[in-house]
Amino acid sequence: MTMRTFHYAGVATVNVTQGLPRIIEIVDARKVPNTPTMIIYLAGEKSTSVDEAQKLAASIEETHTVGIAKLETDVAQRRLVLKLNKANLKQKNMTGAEVKDKLERATRLLVQADKEKNPSTLTLIPGVHSEEDLAEIADNPPSYTMLLQLEEKIRDMRLKGIPNISRANVQLNDKTGEYYLSTIGSNLTRVSEIETIDRNRTYTNNIIEIFDFLGIEAARQAIVDELQATLDGARLEVDVRHLLLVADVMTSEGEVRAIGRHGVSGTKHSILARAAFEVTVNHLLKAGVIGEKDYLTGVAENIIVGQPISLGTGSVELYYIPE
Repeated sequence: MTMRTFHYAGVATVNVTQGLPRIIEIVDARKVPNTPTMIIYLAGEKSTSVDEAQKLAASIEETHTVGIAKLETDVAQRRLVLKLNKANLKQKNMTGAEVKDKLERATRLLVQADKEKNPSTLTLIPGVHSEEDLAEIADNPPSYTMLLQLEEKIRDMRLKGIPNISRANVQLNDKTGEYYLSTIGSNLTRVSEIETIDRNRTYTNNIIEIFDFLGIEAARQAIVDELQATLDGARLEVDVRHLLLVADVMTSEGEVRAIGRHGVSGTKHSILARAAFEVTVNHLLKAGVIGEKDYLTGVAENIIVGQPISLGTGSVELYYIPE
C-alpha cells in the first residue's frame, strides 16, 4: 500500500493520494485532504458535448491576475501596468473589458484601458477612484508603499472561477461516451449551485465537505466508499463489514470524528480505556483531580483490572438468594 501512493490511472495531470496515506487521512477525519479532487458530470444532452465541458471547465477554474497578465510596477509614474496575455484570455474565455470591470469592482479604483473595445494594457493608480481624482494625484502622488501593497493585492486576485478549484480537466468516459471534469481542488457547495451539472453524479473525495453539504448519512457512505476504493486500488480484499463498522463508529455521534485521541478513542467513557490508548498519565491525573468514576463496562478496562469482560459467559451475573 505504501508503494502505490501517488498514481491515478489515466490522468497524468491529476495526482490523488492513495494507499496507506489516504487511509490514514480518512480515519483521521482531516478537514482538507492532501489532494482534494472532484468529478463533475454535465446534465442531459450536454454531457456528450466536449465544447460544453470545456466551457464549464473554463468557468469554474480559478483565474488569478498572474495567470492572464504581466504586472509591471512603474515607480516613476507611481502606477501599475497590466499587460494582458491574449492567448490566456481566450483560453479562459474572458475579455479585456471583463478584466477591467472585475478589477474596478474588487479594488474600487479607476482602471484605465488603452483601447476601450479590447484593451490589452490596463493602468491602475493607487488612491484614484474617479477621473476627478487624477488632478489631485498629480500634486500628491501615492507613496511607494501604497504601490507595493496594491501590486500584492492585484497579483493574487481571483478574477473568475470557484474558490479552491485550481484546475479542471475534461475527461471522456469510454463506456458511456460522456465527458466529465476531474478537478484539482474541491468546493462541493459552490459547484452544486451551477445549473448545467448533474448533481446526482457530482462527487468529491473531501468527506468533511460532503458532511457539511449533504449531512451525516452521506458522510458515512463516503467514508465506506473512499476506504473501499483505496483498498481496491492496492488490491487488498477486506470484508466490507469492517469498513461499515469503522464508518459507523466515526459517525455515530452525528458528526465525523477521527479515530484517535482527538476523536473516538479520546472520548470513551471509561478512564482506563482512554489511558490504555495514549497519554496515559494525563488521563489518570485528570480523572483523579476531578474524581471521575470508571464503571468497568467495556472490554479494555476489565482486562486491565483482571476480571472477566461482560460478554458471553461473563455477561451473566448469577445470584443465589437462600429462603
